[in-house]
Order: sequence, then structure tokens, then C-alpha cells
Amino acid sequence: MTSGRKGWRDWRRPARCSRWICWLLGASLAAAQTPDTLHLEPRAAFVEARALDVDPTGRLYVADAARHVVVRLTPEGHVEEELGGPGGAPGRFDTPVAVDARAGLSFWVAEAGSRRLQRITRQGMPLEVVPLPNGIQPVAVRWLGRWLFVLDVAGGRLWRRGPDGNWQVVGGTGIDEPLQAPVALAVGPGDRLLVADAARRVVLAYDRRGTFERIWTPTLPGTPRALAAQGDTLWVVLDRKLVRYLPDGRLETVGQLSFDVVGLVWEGRRGWLLSRQRLYRAQLSAPGRR
Repeated sequence: MTSGRKGWRDWRRPARCSRWICWLLGASLAAAQTPDTLHLEPRAAFVEARALDVDPTGRLYVADAARHVVVRLTPEGHVEEELGGPGGAPGRFDTPVAVDARAGLSFWVAEAGSRRLQRITRQGMPLEVVPLPNGIQPVAVRWLGRWLFVLDVAGGRLWRRGPDGNWQVVGGTGIDEPLQAPVALAVGPGDRLLVADAARRVVLAYDRRGTFERIWTPTLPGTPRALAAQGDTLWVVLDRKLVRYLPDGRLETVGQLSFDVVGLVWEGRRGWLLSRQRLYRAQLSAPGRR
């Protein structure tokens, strides 16, 4: 006996869609799986840029070692003011090679020539001068509350200065800790210090006091040159390739680059890449969009 209603077996049959709807669904799925496109726009020019950072207002700071200045730029990458100038007096710079602007009202600068750190107001007034231990060749500086950290590229070490003013090696001692050739430093989730190691091709994690925690990434398919953290996502320049390391452990290639990168910051779908001579605004766009 047949019935005008569909039986329960009929509901198990796969639903069919029209040719046009199926094509739209397939195209949407393909677009969702297509990687974002990286677009670069050149902005300010420099003689020998060595470091890049961003403050809480979005202003950018670039250390130009050849001109002995730190250049402050607007959130759109246009020059706003040049701070410092050659010299050894407070507020002047001798080959600035690293900068930390995350505090907002002031920023730290590491000088390779004078082997010192300076804390400077956003307007260029000197607040503090801190000599570095002998033999240190700074490549990055980060201030975390009571602690000041410096990466030493010559000795392959991470140094920490405490509230008492004393310096101590906390990374690269060779004892129960694998740091070999540090090249970049970023502050990650939980105020961790993330250090890119060029020799081992990994990123290492230290807690906010400089105690080694673990190797943060697997071995990377290239030599890390620059590093930025955005939440749990890491942005890394490997040789001349920009990649992102996602919280689920996937490594995605974002784009190939035609220049060597010495500085990197990233926020949302926009970031900044710094070469020795040029600052580039980097923008990610979905497939088919600019």
C-alpha cells in the first residue's frame, strides 16, 4: 500500500541542489580556502634602519643607526618627528639599534656605539641612562614592569636588569636551556618573552622574569629574521618569507618578500615591515579584494 507522504527512507536520501546553487557553494568554499593576499605599500625612507616598534596609540618608532636618530611616525607611516641626533649626551644617540615603545609615554633605546640604554619621553626628553655590561652587542630591548631585558647577539644571551640595577644572564647560559643565536624578541601571551633563535630555527619562550619555559614552535622551515606576537598568533619573517604560526600549530605562508627585514609589527590584518632603507605598510586582503 502506498501513501502520498514520503517514507522515512526518503528523508535519508542526499538533498540535491540546482546547478547554479551548487556552483555558488563550491566557489564560496574555494574562496574560503584560498590564502589571503599580502599587499605592501612603501612609506618612509631611512639610511640604515635597524629596529621598529609601535606604541599604544599606533605611532611607529624606527631606529636609524646611520643618522643616530629615532624617527617617530604617525599611525599611517608618515614622519612626525626625529628624536636624538649624534652624540654621547643624554637624549643623543650613538648608533641606536633597538627600541621598545610599548609603554606609550616614554620609550627605551639601545645604543651599540655607547653600549647603553636610554629611556626617552615621546617628545625626546631623556629620563634615564643605563650602562650595558661589557661586551654586550644589543639587538633587542624589552621592558616588563620591574624588569628590563636585552638580547645580546655577540654572546648569544638574554640579559635581565632587576629593580636593584644589577644585570644577570637568564638565557644562553648553556645549562638546561637551548638558546644559541638570538636575533629577535617579542612579548607574547601572558607577558612571555618570545625569542627567535637563528641557529636552531625555533622560537623559545621565557616567563616575565626571564625563566626558560619551553620551545614555543617546532623547527621552522627557514632562518628567523624578525618576530611579532598578536595574541596567540606569531608573525615571523623566515629569510625573505612572511609566515604566521597559529595557536593550533599550523604554519601558514603569508607572502614572499623581495627585501631583507629588520623589524616587524602586526595588529589585526595590518602590519609594518622594515628593511634597512624603507618602511612598508603590509595589508592582508581576502581573495578578489584590495
